[in-house]
Amino acid sequence: MKGLVRLDGAGRLATRTPAKAPDVPELTRATAESIARIATDPAALGEAFGSALALAQAQCANDPGAAHLDTWDAWATAVQLGSALFTGVQPQDCHLGEDLVRQLPALAAEPPADARAWLDALYVAIVCRQRDRIARLCQVPLETLRQDDSVDAYVLHWIDTLQIYFSDRPMDDLVESLRATMETSMPGAVTHAPTDFVNQVDYQPVALFHRLITRDHAAFAEALAEARTDHARYWGESAAPRAQVALGLLAMASLAYDYEFPMDAEQPYLPRYLLNRERIEDIPG
Repeated sequence: MKGLVRLDGAGRLATRTPAKAPDVPELTRATAESIARIATDPAALGEAFGSALALAQAQCANDPGAAHLDTWDAWATAVQLGSALFTGVQPQDCHLGEDLVRQLPALAAEPPADARAWLDALYVAIVCRQRDRIARLCQVPLETLRQDDSVDAYVLHWIDTLQIYFSDRPMDDLVESLRATMETSMPGAVTHAPTDFVNQVDYQPVALFHRLITRDHAAFAEALAEARTDHARYWGESAAPRAQVALGLLAMASLAYDYEFPMDAEQPYLPRYLLNRERIEDIPG
């Protein structure tokens, strides 16, 4: 199973660019059905994760601050499924609304060769402050993710950088990997992803991370503002779920918030009650 989360012809991730917003009730039902299929078809887990993540982001179109319970349930379910996809899972309930619950069965760890899905899984775990899940995701062998031939080298170096960081490995290793990420994201080194996608979306979390580890508050704030502008420019008027939330930026901003960087909680594409942790609740597993 390679590249569940691929770029389409326009360089947008597995979502197309619909003019009409997704039908959230229908997306909720589709996610519930995908989870139900996992018991008899474990391969459905990847589809279920993609659906849950789309639902979480789509909920933020009408609930941009992520204040409502249904929005939190969707984010929590995305965390559960993303972690399960790469690290396995014990039986647990996934809530998709007050009366809609589906059980995620026990699954062994069989991480797919899908680098972008791993990044999505890590980002949602960071946003939802799931330290144990972050640690488990960072134990997924990089060699497995390197089998994904749909991504450029900079994506894999970025994954390596994050695994080093969250595994408390030496700073020299972190700096070397971050430098490799930056060098391989230059136009001459990129062969898969479109230039505007790299510059306006994919590289922005890397730029923020650089400011994060140097604890440069002013530079981080400036880079975050620029990154939000780039996110808006790239997605334009698209109603695609990924247009609603700048997931990688939200993950880096969540880390910065927890490090007590000065942070305005009211920022477009960064749901307030996820960023400031006020909506965060316990997640099974």
